[in-house]
Amino acid sequence: MDWQVGGAPVETTFFDGFEIEKVLIEFDGPRLFYASTSFCSMLFMLVDEDELHLRHLVVPASQAMLGNLKKGLLTVREALDQPLLWVVDTNLNYSPQAAWRSDLLALPKDVLPQPGVMLWPHLQPTFSLRAIGDGLAEGAVPASVIRQVVDGASTALRKAALYVTDEPTRQGRVRKSLKRLYDLPAQRFAYRSFEIAFGEPEETAGKASSLWEDEEDELAPLGAALEKVITAAASEDQLESLDITLLEAIEKLVPPLSGVVSEFEVSGRIVNATGRKYSLKREDSQRVKKVLQKVRGREEKISTLEGMVSEMDRDNLTFTLRQTSDDKDHVCAFSSDIFDEVLEAFSQAVRVTVSGRETLKNGNIEVSIFNLNEPAKHSAEDD
Repeated sequence: MDWQVGGAPVETTFFDGFEIEKVLIEFDGPRLFYASTSFCSMLFMLVDEDELHLRHLVVPASQAMLGNLKKGLLTVREALDQPLLWVVDTNLNYSPQAAWRSDLLALPKDVLPQPGVMLWPHLQPTFSLRAIGDGLAEGAVPASVIRQVVDGASTALRKAALYVTDEPTRQGRVRKSLKRLYDLPAQRFAYRSFEIAFGEPEETAGKASSLWEDEEDELAPLGAALEKVITAAASEDQLESLDITLLEAIEKLVPPLSGVVSEFEVSGRIVNATGRKYSLKREDSQRVKKVLQKVRGREEKISTLEGMVSEMDRDNLTFTLRQTSDDKDHVCAFSSDIFDEVLEAFSQAVRVTVSGRETLKNGNIEVSIFNLNEPAKHSAEDD
């Protein structure tokens, strides 16, 4: 061990005769374990060793902490980042030889677990989106940034799911099973700037046979599509070769051209099982917006139509507009903000007027304005 501990030496009394109760990570001996001491229960992490000594980081621990580590609600580094932290050297028989009060900032970075690393590999988030910007920290994240991250992640996943399942080209109800691919449960929130991590679909979370053990993993094509469009963001030529649905996915993963968020970081097993993180900055935003504007001008138009909401998919926020003013059926996607209005139109069978971007190749409409039409007034002359 060739590094000096940054911190004040303390007596080893608290750690004498500690008993290992639960080994969490083992490789040629315990690497991370839960132990009882005369002072309290503690978490020990082996960070260095030589022929005679083992060096551990030690923090107070509880059963609640263990439960959060095992569920993927807490990273290993977050578990160690506590006001009380000691560095404890033991001999090879785990008898304490020296101890120091310290903190993570005083320790060499290469001995610490990387930020975001969970207890076990299968707990790594399926998809994670992190907003980076000056001033973003716990207690100082505007609601607008939280909404950007949540909407950006969910919309990007939904667009990618539509692309890989070829749903944008289909008429009628979007498959209900599609929702499980993008409506992932939030696993954890973190304040390294501001980050939301999502876990596996609820049907598979916690089961012995998870999606990630299946070679025909349903999420793999979705992840490949996202990885493809993220890497394409560095080149206008590559972006122009992509389907418009994928361009609309990446549109939600690049930062706004102004405001507090200057960068988005995308990670998770869905895009890269090795833990690679993708950074998207404002120069990427400029390319994406430029190409998307060009493609939309070629493949979309702004349409305003009247019709009846004849079918409604509440899960996937789509409806089918029939008896229309252009004599065509249109599958319409809408935001949750107008859910009540769409439901009322469907339930009451009243005509509506919708406006939004219509995709020329299939007639599908991304609704931006939705109005219920006033019923025609009944007069005596009609009798």
